[in-house]
Amino acid sequence: MVLCKNCGIELDDGLKLCPLCGRDQEDNGEQEKISVNYPSGILQLQKAENRKYYWELSGIIAFSGIAVCTIIDLLISKELKWSLLSDVSIAAAWVILTLYQFAHKKPLVMISSLLLTSLASLFLIDLIATGREWFFPVGLPVTITLFAAAGIVTLLYKAVYLKGLNIIAAAFMVLSGFCIILEIILDKYMVGAINIRWSLIVSVSVLPVSFVLFFYYYRLKKGNRLESFFHV
Repeated sequence: MVLCKNCGIELDDGLKLCPLCGRDQEDNGEQEKISVNYPSGILQLQKAENRKYYWELSGIIAFSGIAVCTIIDLLISKELKWSLLSDVSIAAAWVILTLYQFAHKKPLVMISSLLLTSLASLFLIDLIATGREWFFPVGLPVTITLFAAAGIVTLLYKAVYLKGLNIIAAAFMVLSGFCIILEIILDKYMVGAINIRWSLIVSVSVLPVSFVLFFYYYRLKKGNRLESFFHV
């Protein structure tokens, strides 16, 4: 049995050129690539093509939904009313899906783009529904705080070598901080004064759990990974 020196497939006796990758079997030195049909290249090409097809299909579905909502609204109301809200939501969902398809390997680009997309969609929804009533006092700070919290957890996940219950404990602590900031924003918008209540209850309930997880992780399990703890 003769195997290709480059890609490893079985070759017929006397075959000098591999039909898959094009490698000359009599060449013992480094050979330039004369074909892109390497196994890894084929897999990457298939993934890229599938990703493109899914994106095109999602675009067709999204813009068909926008067209249907717009036409129905025009037929019923004779003007654009509720369809504007649905159109903005569908378009934002499609943009988010597009970002995931093409920027999932670039977390910084993806997170910043998701933030801008979320802020833009919330601003348009507020502009259509209320005429800029709640976006700046509530939507903008809440969205930025939420993404900041997610960014902190992501940075901790990437910075820590052994990822286990310590990440969950840190996420709980970040969640308690987010709840406090959220209540402050809502209190200032709704009543004009800060009166922290339910967020303190959440923090008091969550922080002890975080401390127990930290203790269990660093003192008892000595930094075991999360997969080993859950046996996956």
